Amino acid sequence: MEIIKKIALAVHWIGFICAIFLGLLFIGWALVPEFADRRVLMFSLGIFGCFSCLGFGWLARFIIVGKVHFLPWKKPSN
Repeated sequence: MEIIKKIALAVHWIGFICAIFLGLLFIGWALVPEFADRRVLMFSLGIFGCFSCLGFGWLARFIIVGKVHFLPWKKPSN
């Protein structure tokens, strides 16, 4: 059972790292002058990509393990 918890934590961390990467990527693209006409779209995609990756990583861990905190490095408060 301990190995399943570790795998779930790894999935949560992968989702967190992907969220940071996607958020920075799209928000960075929104700041590039060539994308000035699509700035709002890029910014919105960055925010959506960030929260969706965070949410899916947390949801996978929540389904596998049970009650967990949204941030992967925090312990749930009982």
